[in-house]
Amino acid sequence: MSGLEKMTMVNPLDPTSCAGALGHGDMPSHRAAAEQAKLDGENPQESLQRAVGEEVDKRMAKASEELVEKYARGEGGQATSNMEVGPTGAAYTAAARAENERKKDLKAREDAGKQAKRQAEAEREAEVRAQFANNTLQDVEGVADEQDEDSDAEWLDELEDSKDQDLMKLREQRIAQMKVEHELMLANKRKGHGELTEIVQDEFLPSVMGSKRTVCHFYHKDFERCKIMDMHLTNLAAVHVETKFVKINAEKCPFFTHKLDVQILPTVICFFEGITKPGQRQIGFMGLNGEKQFDSTGREVEQGDGDDFPTERLAAKLGEIGVIDYTAKATMDEMRRFGLLQQESSIKQTVRGEVREAGSHTSDY
Repeated sequence: MSGLEKMTMVNPLDPTSCAGALGHGDMPSHRAAAEQAKLDGENPQESLQRAVGEEVDKRMAKASEELVEKYARGEGGQATSNMEVGPTGAAYTAAARAENERKKDLKAREDAGKQAKRQAEAEREAEVRAQFANNTLQDVEGVADEQDEDSDAEWLDELEDSKDQDLMKLREQRIAQMKVEHELMLANKRKGHGELTEIVQDEFLPSVMGSKRTVCHFYHKDFERCKIMDMHLTNLAAVHVETKFVKINAEKCPFFTHKLDVQILPTVICFFEGITKPGQRQIGFMGLNGEKQFDSTGREVEQGDGDDFPTERLAAKLGEIGVIDYTAKATMDEMRRFGLLQQESSIKQTVRGEVREAGSHTSDY
């Protein structure tokens, strides 16, 4: 019971009430003061009231002093009991601050994820549009060759009259890119790019260090799966001239087979200027058959059964590693989503022939 509550229960005119409320230990001088008041001729009730007032003043002064000291220590407004777990304690404040920081971090992560998703979508749209423009140019050139009516330059000039500014901008970028790629292709072919070349142990280091990107197939001449891998790599080598493709008989190069920890055949190892890292290899047919696989854009690559799998899936794997320049082929749904199929009808009207439906091209492999 607080001091104020005790005060409300005390009847100053009733000595019994006062003694019972404040207790004998609380006001030990009350009776002595009353006796002294009788001797002095003072009214006992007045004397008792004066004693109670003095005691109350003393306690209030003490409480005020304690409150001043508490604020001086910087503890004002904080609970003195159970401060570690109380809702106004320091621990609670720290926990609330930590929770706010966690929410801010979570919000930042969500925003970053959304931004990355939007950026990936924008990059994918650019890839799809580039493929669409490239396929359209190839179709136009094909029609011109078949009908033998106009030259390639005339067909390109006719396509240039298209009202689609985005398509024409992509066309110009693609033409410039094709020139650079053609010069680079000629330089790479002089290094042996464009085909799957067999090498021996003494040629290994010059081969993997002589090109920026190299794919090396460690094989065994009697293993059927190695022959299947050779078939896929041969198809890829013809398309991805930017990368050198070689193969080497694992039995005849024991030093590099041991050094590179080749334990399963076939094993395809990717080199970047002669350097390879863990994870930059394809071991056997692991991940190429019998299970779902996705390319870098999240699109599922068509599956195969047993040893039968599409070259596209191996290309997606090598593209994920970065050893080849791989772009997932645009689907009809993607072209519809980006509004390219509507543009197709206007393109058909600008050329003298039937342009094949975009996306209907067979695989490059």
